[in-house]
Amino acid sequence: MVLKLTRNFAILYGIMLGDGCLSLVYGRKKYISIAGSMQDDVPFFEKIIQPIIKSLINKDIPIKFYKPKNSIQLNFVNHKLFDFISDFGFVIGKKGDKLFIPKIFYGKKLVKYAIQGFFATDGSLVLTNNNRTLYPRVEATSISQFLLREISDYLNQKGINCKFYKAKRINENHYQNTQDSYRLQMNGKDNLKKFGKVIGFINPKQIEKLKWYNGSAKS
Repeated sequence: MVLKLTRNFAILYGIMLGDGCLSLVYGRKKYISIAGSMQDDVPFFEKIIQPIIKSLINKDIPIKFYKPKNSIQLNFVNHKLFDFISDFGFVIGKKGDKLFIPKIFYGKKLVKYAIQGFFATDGSLVLTNNNRTLYPRVEATSISQFLLREISDYLNQKGINCKFYKAKRINENHYQNTQDSYRLQMNGKDNLKKFGKVIGFINPKQIEKLKWYNGSAKS
């Protein structure tokens, strides 16, 4: 199996930036994990993530369901893919705020696909009812300030008015200290159209929401 820097790998890398992690178990087994919600991420896992992984390692990875936590996960061992991902600077273990898009992605024109993967996990399309008019907003949240600034700079260079700011502090388990969270935000119909052309949505739930919005806007 020879892994190459391709569109599919760039999408997977973006997904990993959002909801994935690399873990060493007993210092030997190299686990790749991607988490999602049982409520609305099953189509994304089945139609996007599983086929991408199979295209890279020629192996079907089953979805694991965790009903008490209402979550799903792909969790598997593949040393070659693990090493290939980590060779680009992806953090092994707790990611924290040490995330970025590798420079080589820019030279290979693959940044778009990494951002697609990231927005499919940590991004959202928000529709606000403003005096019976739906007002769209594309946004993403992360504790990684550098990653969001990097994405914001890229989107602004592409003509998308992307705002970056510090959000409210978050506390995931109520026992550890709170940590800073950061947000990207693109407001309005014009920015939504530009985002769709330049980046595009790949998560089925976001695609369906966009279709519903476009249908409502026309009616």
